[in-house]
Order: sequence, then C-alpha cells, then structure tokens
Amino acid sequence: MNNPTATNLAITAVVLVWLLSRQLTERPLRERSPVGLVLLVIGAVETGVYVTSSPLSWRDGAVVVASLAVGVLLAAVRAFTVRLSVRGGRVMRQGTALTAALWIVSLGQHFLIDTAVAAQLGAVTVLFYFGVVLLAQQLVLVRRAAAAGLSGR
Repeated sequence: MNNPTATNLAITAVVLVWLLSRQLTERPLRERSPVGLVLLVIGAVETGVYVTSSPLSWRDGAVVVASLAVGVLLAAVRAFTVRLSVRGGRVMRQGTALTAALWIVSLGQHFLIDTAVAAQLGAVTVLFYFGVVLLAQQLVLVRRAAAAGLSGR
C-alpha cells in the first residue's frame, strides 16, 4: 500500500472493528484508558508529520477542532448507552447496539472533514480523534459509575 490514504483507511477499519468488539464485550471499567492514550499519542505524531509537510490554514484547524468537539459530545452521549454493573466486586461495562451506532456516526462526522478542508486530513487525524473521544467516553463512564455509587476493583 503506497497510498497513505488507503493505508490510513485500512488502519481505521481495523481499529474501528477492534474498538467495537471491545465496546460490545463486557469488560471491567478502568479509571484510565491506556488504549485511548496510545491512540492519542500515535495520532498526534501522525498529525504532526502531516501538518509539517502540508501546513493547515486557520479554517482547516478550526474544522478539525469542531470535529473533535462534536466527537467529544457524541462520546459523552455514547457513554450513557453503556451498561454499568458490578460483578465479582468489579465495576463492569458493556456497550449496546446504540453504542456501536454512535461510534459509526461519530467516525462518519469526523471523515466529513475531508469534504470541507485539506484533502486526507480526516484520515490522517483519525487515530488522534479515536484517542480523544475514547478518553472522553472513559471519563464520563468513570464519573457515571462514581455517581451511581458503583464501586469495585
């Protein structure tokens, strides 16, 4: 794959399938998301490399920030579609079909960037986007569990 867009789209598809499988499987709720942090760092490096070779206009930057803001809002909504329970003394979380649908809507809105700004910017920033929205969702889930008085480790 010599085409960076095709490579990014292939990586995006793999990450999305992996994230959805993790979201829809009952798993312990963690205070921190190492996956979100890893995606954020890799995405930041990838975005930095792109911006270095293809400087963004203020409009391009504003659209990326707007997409991130919408993504964080959708992440907060998505966090309320995740079931929380306590099992074996641990707080568990499991997404629903609506959780998966909101992931796809969220990713779709991010890729709309490519229609409004620099070519391939949506694909280049997608791992950064995944990291940001995954961390936002995690934060809301942890706060929901605390507010509901769910505890466990």
